[in-house]
Amino acid sequence: MFGKGAAYARAEQALTKLVEATGIPFLPTPMGKGLLPDTHALAATAARSLAIGKCDVALVVGARLNWLLHFGEPPKWSKDVKFILVDVSEEEIELKKPHLGLVGDAKHVIEVLNKEIKDDPFCLGNTHPWVQAISNKAKENVVKMEVQLGKDVVPFNFLTPMRIIRDAIANLGSPAPIVVSEGANTMDVGRSVLVQTEPRTRLDAGTWGTMGVGLGYCIAAAVASPDRLVVAVEGDSGFGFSAIEVEVHS
Repeated sequence: MFGKGAAYARAEQALTKLVEATGIPFLPTPMGKGLLPDTHALAATAARSLAIGKCDVALVVGARLNWLLHFGEPPKWSKDVKFILVDVSEEEIELKKPHLGLVGDAKHVIEVLNKEIKDDPFCLGNTHPWVQAISNKAKENVVKMEVQLGKDVVPFNFLTPMRIIRDAIANLGSPAPIVVSEGANTMDVGRSVLVQTEPRTRLDAGTWGTMGVGLGYCIAAAVASPDRLVVAVEGDSGFGFSAIEVEVHS
């Protein structure tokens, strides 16, 4: 598992090497999406409950065991799971008391792991029962989701406009747009439907669930990355925090 701490550290190449060398399925947190493409064969996003609930060991890189990851506790996680936490904060690691804590920059730590693995290689392989279980569950859930996304529901539910937005973004090519998403259901559904293929291309309400940040994020993202399109996917309540400012300044 990896999160926005790994994105800050620009650990995408090291993580890709680790995942593809070992064959271990991966699961990003919302703002870790895109470090490896959501479309990658080892992506477990569509099989999240299985991946979390049945894993024996979880290597958590640059992500916190907070509410987004159910605090690393049962019943969402196995009571016997062993956590290996990679974090820049020693205090955060000590707070969670994992099986193993590695204090350091995410990119550097993963590069060290890759070096060690190179000297003693192993790979689960795509026929390994765990990898197959994740893959099969992900495909099953994607098919179910696509059936729902394929329906043109009028008046709109959450899925119909998300499909339209997803497909429009997919046709833009590279560089991928930066997606800024907030709102309750809007943000949650967007995490599942909107596809991230490049790192640091998603911003949302984050760890603290702070609403009203979306349009400010959009302006900042456009200034920081003038070569990319910035797309705001806002729920009515999230947009409502900034709607008056938009009207005044427009």
